[in-house]
Amino acid sequence: MTEADGEDKLVRERKEARLSAYATLREQRPELFVNPPGTAYEILLDRADQDRVAREVGELAVAFGFPEECADIGVVYRDPYVTLVRDAVRFRSGRVNTYIRFVTGAPGGGAAVLPVLDDGRIVLLHHFRHADRDWHWEIPRGFGAPGEEGATTARRELLEEVGGEVTEMIRLGEITTDTGMHGGRDQLYLARLASSSFAGTPGPEAREEGIDAFRALSPDEMRAELAEGHIHDGFTLAAWSLATARGLLGPASGA
Repeated sequence: MTEADGEDKLVRERKEARLSAYATLREQRPELFVNPPGTAYEILLDRADQDRVAREVGELAVAFGFPEECADIGVVYRDPYVTLVRDAVRFRSGRVNTYIRFVTGAPGGGAAVLPVLDDGRIVLLHHFRHADRDWHWEIPRGFGAPGEEGATTARRELLEEVGGEVTEMIRLGEITTDTGMHGGRDQLYLARLASSSFAGTPGPEAREEGIDAFRALSPDEMRAELAEGHIHDGFTLAAWSLATARGLLGPASGA
């Protein structure tokens, strides 16, 4: 076998492995591969179509200086938290291309929780995030375990990152964090905590996760922070918006 033959064999094995993982994901998560009536991007599930799209897009990728595997169809990356999928799709015009998206490991996604003390103050965490290499004021959140209910995920993340005694857990709704890339939804909750159980400073486990401080803000202080653009986290913005819309937070001064 020549060196070129060996490389061709490795390429075929790589593509087959990714398509095999794709087929397994389709069996486990069929909802991710639905083509509803009137869909704007039809997922092509026929192997001949997939091979044709991969070949055409791969040639184009190479012409622009990218590796040919940028066009591989299937599960192109996977770890315990994230699965990165590249689909072959047909647009309404009939044009074909690839479309990449990521899905969480568990069907239920993750959860975030807005902690509210019994005196009405909202607890935020000063959390360093690796993705943008910056600090954020935000609420607790995390990935769900396989088969885990959103409320269980939310309670676990709250106790790990803030601690305290939970007196009530209220489901707020769902959030799709990035409809252009993320194939899933996360659950949002509001948790009421006993003020007497709130430590005020992060413990060792929270610090290990990159949390170095807490703030407990009154509803008016929270509104001011939002208005001044000091809070950027989408989960926090969404949870606060839903809680406000449902009248679960204290009224503004003078209201």
